[in-house]
Amino acid sequence: MNVLVDDNNSTSPNPNPNANKRLYEDEISDQLLHVPIGHHYLILYSNIETMRKVYSSYIKKQFEEQPNSVVLFLPYYDTTDNVRGVLSSKGINVKEREKEGSIIILDIMKVLQDPYFEVPDIEKLKELSRKTEKQFGDKTIFIIADMSVFNHTKKASVLLEYEKTLHKDLKVERWKELCLYNKRDFEIMFTKDESKRLLEYHKDKVISVN
Repeated sequence: MNVLVDDNNSTSPNPNPNANKRLYEDEISDQLLHVPIGHHYLILYSNIETMRKVYSSYIKKQFEEQPNSVVLFLPYYDTTDNVRGVLSSKGINVKEREKEGSIIILDIMKVLQDPYFEVPDIEKLKELSRKTEKQFGDKTIFIIADMSVFNHTKKASVLLEYEKTLHKDLKVERWKELCLYNKRDFEIMFTKDESKRLLEYHKDKVISVN
């Protein structure tokens, strides 16, 4: 398991008290940036403020390194407007990117409740991924989804199966997914046995954000 730990409590002298925090966020976003295409990581976060810094830094760098990327972001604890504001504060022209389709921001709960997808809840995420890939042809799709929602919809067992079969069922090569989990939801949602199995599915593809 690959876990990055915040080092803000270091006793080393530092003329800039925010330097360690920025380095921490940059280290994580750099690691996410280099997740191989066709893979997905599990990201555990303890609070939304830290998570905002990480996802905004990652998305900014993704567009800098690959300007033609397509980011599909499905927040749960953040509203879609909050996400737009956070990304805009990083200098990303969200309005223009949404207009051209390179950023798609959708409330994950609304996606799960959308009658347009005539499949069970969890299958809607797969269907949305397929439709997005089809829409953008040969472009790589970067999916960020907050799976904490499944604690509140009481669908943890279905989510476990989704995580287990994600690569096999999607049958796509031009995507990368980052599955976000609020740590408290993760602990409530799964038994110790289930948590162990889920982490084993991801092997060394787990990042813990403090």
